[in-house]
Amino acid sequence: MSELNPTHEFAATFVNELARCGLRDACIAPGSRSAPLAMAFARHPLIRVWIHLDERSAAFFALGMVKATERTVAVLCTSGTAAAEFHPAVIEAHHSRTSLLVLTADRPPELRDVGANQAIDQTRLYGTAVRWFFDPGVPDGEPGAPSRWRRLAARALAETAGPPAGPVHINLPFREPLSPLPGEQPQAAQPDEAPLAVRRVHRLPDGGLAAGLAERLRSARRPLLVAGELRGGAALRRPLDDLLRRLDAPLLAEPTSQLRVRGTAGLVQAYDALLRDSEWASAHQPDLVLRLGAPPTSKPLSQLIARAGAPLVIVDSNGWRDPDQVASEFVRCEPEELLAAVASLLPRRSGAAVWQRAWCEAGQAATAALTARLAEPPLHEGHVVQGLAGALPDKARVVIGSSMPIRDADTFWPPALPGQHFLANRGASGIDGLVSTGLGAAAAAHDVPTVLLLGDLSLYHDMNGLWALRRHGLRAVIVVLDNDGGGIFSFLPQSEHPDVFEELFGTPLGVRMEDVARLYGLEFCAVEAAADLPGALRAALTCERSVMVSVRFERAGSVIGHRACWAAVSGSLRA
Repeated sequence: MSELNPTHEFAATFVNELARCGLRDACIAPGSRSAPLAMAFARHPLIRVWIHLDERSAAFFALGMVKATERTVAVLCTSGTAAAEFHPAVIEAHHSRTSLLVLTADRPPELRDVGANQAIDQTRLYGTAVRWFFDPGVPDGEPGAPSRWRRLAARALAETAGPPAGPVHINLPFREPLSPLPGEQPQAAQPDEAPLAVRRVHRLPDGGLAAGLAERLRSARRPLLVAGELRGGAALRRPLDDLLRRLDAPLLAEPTSQLRVRGTAGLVQAYDALLRDSEWASAHQPDLVLRLGAPPTSKPLSQLIARAGAPLVIVDSNGWRDPDQVASEFVRCEPEELLAAVASLLPRRSGAAVWQRAWCEAGQAATAALTARLAEPPLHEGHVVQGLAGALPDKARVVIGSSMPIRDADTFWPPALPGQHFLANRGASGIDGLVSTGLGAAAAAHDVPTVLLLGDLSLYHDMNGLWALRRHGLRAVIVVLDNDGGGIFSFLPQSEHPDVFEELFGTPLGVRMEDVARLYGLEFCAVEAAADLPGALRAALTCERSVMVSVRFERAGSVIGHRACWAAVSGSLRA
């Protein structure tokens, strides 16, 4: 062992091993107790540091980077309530199976429970939301310590991969001095043994599994394929398309599945609006449902599956996700290999795909009805989704906010181009951290235009996150659905209580979006008419600077507009 302070040598060694194992990005919020690790990260040539003033923004920024790249990102903070600010992002990472490495600096044991500043109980701070928690204690200079430090780093990074993938929390207590002497740069200690190798092999489907599923699909008269959120869904396009050309089955795929793509066989458009017509939904109940990925966003679709009482087979390599508790079978394997194997066992379709065609034709009729209705006022979220889909370039990344935006994207977004990718925080479905999640995704793919589509309340909730735009030289288009408050509540039973609705649920912000844009140095454009949307969005997407597009409309008009769209779809089905 060298004569370096063990804390500083630990930090250099720990970070060096993380880099050796593939870590390339660390999001850091400033603090004193975390200084040893922060300095080690900043000085490592293979790791890029992304500084954030707000811990919650830092964690969601890291989350967005992971969702965009599928590579683990570390997030570091000092001790005390700073660590608690990570909790919302940790919960989202847990539920969305996102590999986040959470590093919290801590006071040493002698400063706990004695009234020391910034000393809280950080042991298992995030409860069951993490895949693994470990506190190695204060670094010491004992023989063999560097190997232990390296093994800790290697295991921590490996544990984020799962399965299922998710957050890992390493709590690191440090004693002073927290910074090395001026001019001193601690070097990583070399291990006393060969580095730890961790290999993950996801279970591949066996022949019996594929044969059994193929037989169930072949014998079903009304099979239905459903695709929820799948960040890696693009890899499924070819085998799924092959399967759907052999099978008389429709595909209901939400944008975040990456499978709502032009030219996909059996793809049903506007199914959320379609299934809101109870008569049509009752007449088209499936007798077998195969679901890929996360549960669907669409409530009418979830209700259809639950009411049908048909066997539900869930193929999900990332865990047990069945909120309605109606699944009859879980298949834990990589879906790409399974779909390819099942398709190879099915013969080419000889007759007409009557069941698939019935769904697709109804979806086309619903889309035509929605398009015709959106040519009329009042302006609402559907116009924005349609306008953004039309303005988006061939390659782009869209980060969709929770609450109304994700639901409206599911209803109104048409089949996308193959180079367009969609992300959302659907693990816990919170509105916190959405700006930072989107900017993290933008940072991970700086060569692809990134659009954030979110409500004004969500923007306000994470307004601090906009600081990252200038700090890290990012470019993004932020489309704000500005209805001055919580628009989704106008669709819920709470709206029937006018004496308390505005104060408790509508919660008007009274915030001018142009002032927010000016504060953070964004270009700004306000839109108040549907006819102005296409031009404003195209201009924003081609601008060299970050742009905020505020689309202003009334919450009451949104309710009227949505209900008119659903009525138009029902009318088209009757016709």
